[in-house]
Amino acid sequence: MKRPVTLCATSLFAATLTMSAADTIDFGDDIYPIIRGSCIGCHSAPYEDTRGRIKTPKGGLRLDTPEWIQKGYMNDENEQEFVIVAGDAEASTFYTTTILPEDHDDIMPAKGDPLTKAQTDTIKAWIHQGADYGDFVAPEFIHPKSKAAAE
Repeated sequence: MKRPVTLCATSLFAATLTMSAADTIDFGDDIYPIIRGSCIGCHSAPYEDTRGRIKTPKGGLRLDTPEWIQKGYMNDENEQEFVIVAGDAEASTFYTTTILPEDHDDIMPAKGDPLTKAQTDTIKAWIHQGADYGDFVAPEFIHPKSKAAAE
């Protein structure tokens, strides 16, 4: 009896390893499209709107490039807060704020539809895999409400 259980457990472990290797999350292909579609409208570089007002990223957090994501933001006590803790999605507010109940004050994105379960699962897996950005270089983002976009 012990032999089939051992064999089954070994097969399950091997299948898990094979599946994990095949399911490596790529920042540019899998994560950045989520950010671009749901986050970057509020968390991008400062820009001048069509009325001449300077708009800054919400909460001081920029998510438009890997470099800015890694910097995090400055909290109310002027201390640096990191939104991603590589290897620990539950300690990463980049993930945990996306899985809050829809009526929670802190859910992200704050505007528009919440992320899908597939999207939050992808973010969670990417963080658990080490939050690797690879060699991704973010394309320039021109905010659609900016003066530059209107010209």
